Amino acid sequence: MSILKKLASQTAVYGLSTMVGRFLNFLLVPLYTAKLALVGDYGVVSVMFAYASFGAVFAALGLETGFFHFARKTGEPARVFATAGHTLIMTGLVAVLAAKLFAAPIMELLGYPQHPEYAFWFALILAADALSALGFAWLRQQEKPWTFAAVRLTNIGVNIGANLFFVLLCPYLAAQGYDWAVYWAQPEQMVSNIFLSNLLASLVTLPLLVGTFGNLREGLDRDLLNQMLRYSLPMVLVGLAGMVNETLDRILLKHLLLPGAAEYEVGVYSAFYKLSLVLTLFVQAFRFAAEPFFFSRSGDVKAPETYAYVMRWFSYVLGFLFLATLIALPMLGPLLIRNPQYFADDRGMSIVPILLAANVCLGLYYNVSIWYKVSGKTQWGAVIAVGGAMLTLAGNFYLIPRLGFEGSAWTTLAAYASMVVAGYIWGQKAYPIPYELGKILPALALAFLGGYAILTFPEMQALSWMALPAYLMALWLLEGPRKKIRNRS
Repeated sequence: MSILKKLASQTAVYGLSTMVGRFLNFLLVPLYTAKLALVGDYGVVSVMFAYASFGAVFAALGLETGFFHFARKTGEPARVFATAGHTLIMTGLVAVLAAKLFAAPIMELLGYPQHPEYAFWFALILAADALSALGFAWLRQQEKPWTFAAVRLTNIGVNIGANLFFVLLCPYLAAQGYDWAVYWAQPEQMVSNIFLSNLLASLVTLPLLVGTFGNLREGLDRDLLNQMLRYSLPMVLVGLAGMVNETLDRILLKHLLLPGAAEYEVGVYSAFYKLSLVLTLFVQAFRFAAEPFFFSRSGDVKAPETYAYVMRWFSYVLGFLFLATLIALPMLGPLLIRNPQYFADDRGMSIVPILLAANVCLGLYYNVSIWYKVSGKTQWGAVIAVGGAMLTLAGNFYLIPRLGFEGSAWTTLAAYASMVVAGYIWGQKAYPIPYELGKILPALALAFLGGYAILTFPEMQALSWMALPAYLMALWLLEGPRKKIRNRS
């Protein structure tokens, strides 16, 4: 239990910064949906950030995961950090220069030729964020979650403050007659203001991580870099495939639907996608804590049992959050999406349970995929991820013209579910872990059946509050008898 307590405590701290920060960021959704002139404007924001998510994978080169692996393998985390850091500085400078020189053709290719400045802004964001991610990885590896949380929350605070200034305060001041605020308050400038806020937050974060960059004194080790790239570059494929599963649907919606409807569909889809927030944030917080934890335990002979133990309790929490979100959905939706235009399409609320189930699968995949990371077989992880991405592409191309964003939601669930199954089957052959499926599957099945009953039968909706105590009682029955037997022995 001490292992679980340590992981839980670190997950809680990472979750403090991740969940509180992302929740504060999520509160920008009502601001955007209320202040942006058109639903399609929020679609533009979503599409550009979708493109940026792919750029972020290239910018990071998979070196964040590579850092954890080689820090453990070499026992010299400072030297590993320095090699990765110098590499990211050089590639970041090249990317920023290229974006500056070729801004116009880049933005024409992306579909927004009227805004060539976006290319340069996003190149700066991605270069800064890649270097910051390495700094955050150092803090995680050194088990400094509170420092991690402080820097992360500062980054988010700057982003939120800048958004409030540009999107809320400037229009107010312009209405009060302040001439300097008129430019920033123009409706056509609002989308640009959102991107500028993110740029400011990314640039502010680097000085806050200056303590970690002292490791750069170790210099660049070319032999080590070659080893790291052989390990890390397959992680780029994994990351790209992950972004295909997570964000490509926004881009495809824009290009596969009629121009007049595309931005609207992307805007509605993106807004309701956010309602899976709590579950998504827990999965992200767990990943931040679990990745260095799993690597640190990989040399232990009992590591597979530890991984199985963590997986069981993690799946219980996933089921609880799935149910809790569905119970709160009737209140959560109108509270966070303030513009009635988004609710004009009934499909918006209908995709939330599908996306919640998809995020449950994603969380499970983070666990079952640990085998290829700790064993150094990242190329096989890339194969699984690419397979999921191919399913995402095929599903979106087939379903978007027929179902719109509903097709994207179902495709996301199918892709993540298939990756869990493939990761589990392949992992049991390459790196067996004794997952207790006899407990995990019944717990998740109860959560899904409870959610289905709440959504399907009107008479059950009035009693939805009973679903969580019933779920916890079921978990006690799964765990209780075993605990009693141990106590008697």
